[in-house]
Amino acid sequence: MTERDSGQGGVGTTSSSYASFKDQAASYGDGQATQASPSSQSPAVDIKQKVSEDLRSVQQKAQDGIADVTDKAKDTASKQKNMVAEKVSGIAAAMEKIGSELEQGDQADIGRMTKNLSTSIRKFSEDIKDRDLGQIAEMAEDFGRKQPLAFLGIAAVAGIAATRFLTASASRHGSSNAPVSPQAGAFGAATSSSAYPSSGSVTTEDKTHG
Repeated sequence: MTERDSGQGGVGTTSSSYASFKDQAASYGDGQATQASPSSQSPAVDIKQKVSEDLRSVQQKAQDGIADVTDKAKDTASKQKNMVAEKVSGIAAAMEKIGSELEQGDQADIGRMTKNLSTSIRKFSEDIKDRDLGQIAEMAEDFGRKQPLAFLGIAAVAGIAATRFLTASASRHGSSNAPVSPQAGAFGAATSSSAYPSSGSVTTEDKTHG
């Protein structure tokens, strides 16, 4: 082996040793990176999971709140629609009562008309039961087109009832404050003097004894 060959062999040995060292360093670096990666990514993963959990919690609370509000709104709407039906039924009952009174008096025609209107309104009150407010509004509009006298009758009957009440009140007030007529006063005075004579008057019995 010549000196050149020996020199080339040394260079080859040195190159292979350098390559082996480089591979070991790279492998060591990868191992260190692998070991460091979980610890460096752990806080980010924890934050992401926490944010996801918080979002799920907020969504659940929002859904629960919406469900609660929806239930309360449905309950309120149910009470309101039943209240409307009860009010309309009460108007029908009042109109029927007034119609009966008018029918028995000197306004029989108006009384019969009022009772007929009360029947229509009572039927309408039964139809709107268990309906939502939108449906009630549509049905009321349709009822007004088909039964216009029913709506006019409510105002008319209210006016008649008010007139009858005022007339009756005026009659009672006039009777209590009516002045006494001269004939009634004279009759009352004569009756009083004959029944209870004064001490200075002379009766027929006194003249007889005298």
